[in-house]
Amino acid sequence: MTSLTRLCNVTELRAELIALFENEWSIANSMATSIYDNILVESIRKLKSTVHFVIEAPYVDSMYRDSYYSYFATKLKDYKKDCIRLSFFDGQLTVNDFREQAGLSTLQERYRGFMVLRPTVPSVIGRSVISPEALQDDDFLCLTSSYPSSVHSVKLVANGFPHSSQDAEMISCAETSIWAIMEYFSSRYADYRPAPPSMIMDVLKNRSNVRQIPTEGLQTGQIGFAIREFGLATKIYSRRELGDAIFRQVFSTYTESGLPLVVAMDNDHQIGNVAHALIAIGRARTTDELIDNLAVTEELNPYFKSIINHKGIQFFDNDDIPRKFVFIDDNMPPYQLQHFETPALHYNEPDWNACRISEFIAPLHPRMYLEAVAAKIYIKEVLLGGTFAIGNGAEIFLRLFLTSSRSYKDYLVRDARFKTNIGEYIMEMLMPEFIWVAEISDKANIKQKQAFGLFILDATEPNINSDSTLIFGGYKNVFIDWNGGMSELVKNCLDLDSFSIYVNNLKDF
Repeated sequence: MTSLTRLCNVTELRAELIALFENEWSIANSMATSIYDNILVESIRKLKSTVHFVIEAPYVDSMYRDSYYSYFATKLKDYKKDCIRLSFFDGQLTVNDFREQAGLSTLQERYRGFMVLRPTVPSVIGRSVISPEALQDDDFLCLTSSYPSSVHSVKLVANGFPHSSQDAEMISCAETSIWAIMEYFSSRYADYRPAPPSMIMDVLKNRSNVRQIPTEGLQTGQIGFAIREFGLATKIYSRRELGDAIFRQVFSTYTESGLPLVVAMDNDHQIGNVAHALIAIGRARTTDELIDNLAVTEELNPYFKSIINHKGIQFFDNDDIPRKFVFIDDNMPPYQLQHFETPALHYNEPDWNACRISEFIAPLHPRMYLEAVAAKIYIKEVLLGGTFAIGNGAEIFLRLFLTSSRSYKDYLVRDARFKTNIGEYIMEMLMPEFIWVAEISDKANIKQKQAFGLFILDATEPNINSDSTLIFGGYKNVFIDWNGGMSELVKNCLDLDSFSIYVNNLKDF
């Protein structure tokens, strides 16, 4: 068997793929044409006009082979076991680019990822990693990782977030979400491993009361259980339990923390029958207009509300900014941008348009014990409790996120504004592996990506009634920190000054 490799531009792609579908998968021209015109064309239309393609067939894909040997090979119908792969490059390509030094030297910087096409007709889009840079509209912030690849015998690295469509037999939206989450974490951290479809089935076999194949989908609890079994500590949040406002804020907090969230959406509130799982991986950029139009946060806690009202404080929460979020949806091309309250608006179907997010799963590190709701409550208690001299009519903008102490200290070292006594003091402090960070600013400063208040919490301490939860708290010319020897918080006077906000989670604000 020999491998076929073809190079083409977008105008040539349709004919090339239709012919390949017919020959490689032994399907009729009408079906091959329908696959391109009804399944693939939407993904292709989203690409920049400068994108060119390398088509390789037959291609052995590990994810599809796992499904093939676990399920498709057991059926009477003869399913093909090989796939077709599309690789994306920015700019025109020639065969010499893959064989001569001049072309080889530019391939990596021009490489925009790949899409596997599997013979599960008509749901053919398989394991894919497409860079946001390949899209016409890439003005958003999202999580990506690196995935080794090889195109026409040249080793390359694809950067993007993993995506696949469901085949509706072995994997549904729930299984693809589990697969994508673990594909992402295993590419970033050595503690985790990929989760092919057969492994997901094996993990869930004792948590299902019905047959697993053909798949009937999974409940949120089952998704959380599977992700936990693969090494992450899952936390499930429910709109019904938290209420609309806090639920939306917590979703935003974890997105700001650079965590991919498994999202469950449905139209139950309109007595509908749509239920779907997808992944949130980022958000739109924060514009000056969004900040200017941000309304004062409606505080629901009576204690905090009384303090805010008594002092006439204008309190703004970064999590209340009505941004669009970036979703990975296995029914659609990757990187869909929609508002929190209308996550399925891109379906253009009334039943789907009515869907809203009912639950989401935050995949946390096993040693992260302090969750987002409790962290924000503690920050407000310390900030508003009287330790800091917040003047009447003050304007406060709060931004809360989770990160590693290693990344945060590295940021401090590199920020020239922290080359002061207070910055050196923070960098020398003992911290756990993971921390909650709250930056305090106002509208004028946050538009300049500047803050003047900083609170750091121990994410390994779930008890917010303990003062030891606070590692550092500073606002303008006063800061407090935990003194282990004295077992109490100690107050100090030193001007914090303004500093640059942390942007490493999503690589910008």
